[in-house]
Amino acid sequence: MARPVEYDLNSVLDNAMELFWQKGYENVSMAELVEHTSLNRRTMYSLFKDKEGIFKDALDNYYLKRSSKIIALLKDNPGRKGIELFLTNFSFHDKFKGCLFNNCMGKGEFMNDDAFEIPKSYFESLRLQIEKNLDTAKEDGDFNGDVKTMALTIMTIIHGFNIYGKYNHSKEEGESIMKNILSMIR
Repeated sequence: MARPVEYDLNSVLDNAMELFWQKGYENVSMAELVEHTSLNRRTMYSLFKDKEGIFKDALDNYYLKRSSKIIALLKDNPGRKGIELFLTNFSFHDKFKGCLFNNCMGKGEFMNDDAFEIPKSYFESLRLQIEKNLDTAKEDGDFNGDVKTMALTIMTIIHGFNIYGKYNHSKEEGESIMKNILSMIR
């Protein structure tokens, strides 16, 4: 009788997510995934079919463990307060990796449509939630600009921040960028 395969799926997905985050989709081999997740090759293919399968599941895992919390933070803190809390989450440091979703967006040609839809959908949801927070801020008298344009501006700056922080680890500069964004929300 064959021994049942023992693994912790959450740990497997966390390890795969970290590897993709560190190296990017196109630079990760199935052999590295097998080694990094501690699964054997047969179990890896049985669970995920192929590299795209584990990548898609790793992106779903990232959404559940990280990105969904960002949208919840904005929802739970309406108006300007939510945007302030959202922006204070961004900080440069020596091990700054940026956002896994942000890292993926420039690599869309390497992913199938199902995988690419995960970060794309997240960023659309994030923009819409920022718009809702800005609408509330406007109603509260904390913002008097164009809601959609400001939400698009914040999204664009956040994408750039995630790239810039990979090579500039100055915490002071990161804080300065975020303070500047907040100063635009008047």
